[in-house]
Amino acid sequence: MQPFKIIGIDLGSNTLRAALMNSNFKTEISKEFIVGSARNLRPGGKLDAFAKERILNALDEISTIFDFKSYPCVAVATEAFRLASDSAEFFSEILSRFGIKFSIINGEDESKFIEIAVKKRLEILKLNIKNPLIIDLGGASTEISFNGIYKSFKFGIVRFFNEFNAQNLQSKNAAFITKYAKEFITHLSSGGIILTSGVPTTLAALKFGLDYQNYDPNLVNGKIIKFDEFAKFRDFLTNLSSLEAEKKVGKNRQELIIAGLFLLENLLEGNDKFIVIDDGLREGIMISEILRRLNDNK
Repeated sequence: MQPFKIIGIDLGSNTLRAALMNSNFKTEISKEFIVGSARNLRPGGKLDAFAKERILNALDEISTIFDFKSYPCVAVATEAFRLASDSAEFFSEILSRFGIKFSIINGEDESKFIEIAVKKRLEILKLNIKNPLIIDLGGASTEISFNGIYKSFKFGIVRFFNEFNAQNLQSKNAAFITKYAKEFITHLSSGGIILTSGVPTTLAALKFGLDYQNYDPNLVNGKIIKFDEFAKFRDFLTNLSSLEAEKKVGKNRQELIIAGLFLLENLLEGNDKFIVIDDGLREGIMISEILRRLNDNK
């Protein structure tokens, strides 16, 4: 079979991530946009008008970077779009405008795709971890996979911030919000905890001297962060001015990263260190599609 390439798009509750991957599982181009899909969203309510505008602007830019006429595209959307009442209407608009067809996937499938991506990256890094516990803290939901068990919990950084937008409220409520997920992972016997998604990757980047503009997933993948660094970097971000924070972690991310650190601190209490992996849902859907095509041509 001739080599081929796949475009993958993950439209999450906070970010839109797109990439081009070849049939050797190498990512050739990747882009990420902060779109805040879940901002101001209540279950059963409509997507925020500004969020929709940010998504459309991101897709406009993506259309100039990726060659959709030459390569097939797999595009998925997650929890914010499971919650919103106008998702179908919005995706119909996107299809007619960009020719990109989004599928809204459920939390269990999301968790499976994330696991595929993380395990592939661990394999590339030659990190042999028995029964890894993989946690993806998203914008509106948190996906956890362990040894064939896939769970999705109804909390994420944007959803949490929508409900508790002051640090004193976040500090008081994070334990309650993460309670069931914490109970679930407490009884699992894992060879290592893997953290993926924006909060842990940002923390790892800060720890190793990267800022938002020079972020490099290759420098973040496989890095170790420790439990006490959640509070340390939360304090660090709290004390930055808005301009300083924008340079360090990106526009409109300071408060969300802080909220996410409260969630991780409460969820992972009792654990010491964690491996950070940048790969997630975006990579998982591309790997799955590549494997499907390779199997179909055997």
